[in-house]
Amino acid sequence: MDDKLFGSATRTDTLIVVGRLQRTYVTEIAQILQRRIIEIQRAVASLERAGVIVGTRVGTTRLIELNPLFTAKTELYALLLRMSEMPLYANRWAKIRRRPRAISKPL
Repeated sequence: MDDKLFGSATRTDTLIVVGRLQRTYVTEIAQILQRRIIEIQRAVASLERAGVIVGTRVGTTRLIELNPLFTAKTELYALLLRMSEMPLYANRWAKIRRRPRAISKPL
């Protein structure tokens, strides 16, 4: 697959992470992809303008997810999941911690 399938490598990578995690935020995407936050913010903004993803505020955090009103959401989701299993991305998913840590537990 081409790493610039959705316009640029950053846009493609961002969309794959959003598809894999379903609901996420810019800082988490930047950590997973090891890119600067501004790069991810620009990719998210362009994907929002295209209508592929939507952002919603929850407190001070802006959560990002695939647009439920996007006409080809299910097909896009299936494609993104399949792309996320490629060797380029496969090792990134094991490092993600998506649940809270116990208060007394050290980092």
